Amino acid sequence: MSFHEHKLWQEAYVALMDTHEALEGDFEDPEEEIVQQVLESATTLSAKIADGLSRLDRRFGRQILLDAVGMVAVVRTHLAVAWGRGLVTDETFRALDGKYDALGIALQQTR
Repeated sequence: MSFHEHKLWQEAYVALMDTHEALEGDFEDPEEEIVQQVLESATTLSAKIADGLSRLDRRFGRQILLDAVGMVAVVRTHLAVAWGRGLVTDETFRALDGKYDALGIALQQTR
């Protein structure tokens, strides 16, 4: 099965696209450094999940997925900084943070 077909990657992809959409509307300056950090960390997270799901060695793939849990923390931290600086609304922060929280839980439950 391709990683594109895996529910876990699809959830990460939806969260990434929602993040892109939210940043386009809520951030005052698209060149703001934290905006780039949020997008880069969210993209890296999706790529790490794809990597873990693509590995033929299941144990190694599982370890990569567990490492992705740490990437969820990075994304959520970048989002929190953007929210703390007033660059994203409370509603947008809660929605995106909730998606990444759920993704972190799903990553830990993947066998």
